[in-house]
This record gives sequence, structure tokens and C-alpha cells, in this order.
Amino acid sequence: MSRASGSGIGLIVTVCTAEVVGMASFGSFAALLPTFLNIWSLSSTDAGWISGIYYAGYLVAVPVLVGMTDKVDSRNVYYFGAALNIIAALGFAFWAEGFWTALVLRAMAGAGLAGTYMTGLKALTDRIGDRQQSRSVAFYTSSFSIGAGLSYLMAGWIAE
Repeated sequence: MSRASGSGIGLIVTVCTAEVVGMASFGSFAALLPTFLNIWSLSSTDAGWISGIYYAGYLVAVPVLVGMTDKVDSRNVYYFGAALNIIAALGFAFWAEGFWTALVLRAMAGAGLAGTYMTGLKALTDRIGDRQQSRSVAFYTSSFSIGAGLSYLMAGWIAE
């Protein structure tokens, strides 16, 4: 795919904003852990599994989904990851009832992150000219941290 000409500031802002918004559910379980321990009667081991399965979902899905970007437009993989992330977040918010449903939905959320984070970076770098590429990567990677931090804040606000 050829590199886009021009600055691509609109694309950078769009992709970075999508990354921040896509991280909305990232810290929800950790931020609300005391509540989940109580209402679901979780043991510390259960809570650790639910917390850790997010990263296991990411670990398993990232080589598959990022590898797909060699054959499929990275935007399509990104859209799939975003859809998976939305389904997992809404599913967790409205249907999780305990350990097993939370475990499955958090694994899906981790796979959703795998479909958005690195594929979003690839979509961005494929479309940004060489002059703006390092700056766009810096903005994009910082968007991850901003989104993660805001996810903890939003979880607390929503829980109130």
C-alpha cells in the first residue's frame, strides 16, 4: 500500500481518538474489583483469573489478528477488533453474572484489544507519509496510556 501524501493530521486525530475511546473498558474490572469480590463472592484466585484472562486473550489473539494485516486491509481487522471489544464491554456491563461469564467476556475484550491496538498502529503508519510517521506513532502510543487512565476514571464515575 502506498503512503499517503500530506500531513494526515485528521487521520492521526481520528485514529488516536478511536484508541482512547476503544480503551474505555480496559480498567473496569480492576477499578471495581472490591464490588465484584462482594457481589459475585469471588475468591482472590477467581479475581486473578478474571483479571489475567484479559491479557491471555490479547496474547492468543495478537499474532493471529496482526498477522492477518499482511493479507487483509488493517482497517478491516481493526473494525473486527473494535466490534469484539464493544460486544465484550457491553456484555460485561449487562450480562456478566459471576466468574464464568466474566472470564469469557474479559478474554473477548483482550482479543478485542489485540484487534485494535497494533492493527490501528499499522493502519496509521500505512497511510501517513514518512515525514509525519514518527510523530504519529508517538501520539498513537500515548493514546493507549491516556485511554487506559481514563478507563479507570470512567469506571469509578459510572459505578457511582
